[in-house]
Amino acid sequence: MSKQVTVEELRENLDEVLADVKSGESVEITDAGATIAAVRPTIIRRGVKFPFRNLTITPLDKPLGVDPLSALIEDRESDRR
Repeated sequence: MSKQVTVEELRENLDEVLADVKSGESVEITDAGATIAAVRPTIIRRGVKFPFRNLTITPLDKPLGVDPLSALIEDRESDRR
């Protein structure tokens, strides 16, 4: 669940907003109708203590055909263009 508060509402009700976050709610902070920040509970607060603890990584049956690091670098560079 997510709710929105303005900067002014956040200033006036900081303790209440943080209590909402502590109880698991995400809060978007808006200024002049635009979202400028979001405050979300930590993964532990959302009930997922160790999401990758039981993850088992197995080797691929086939090679990827591309170097994953090179593909990542290329993807990030294309985002900057």
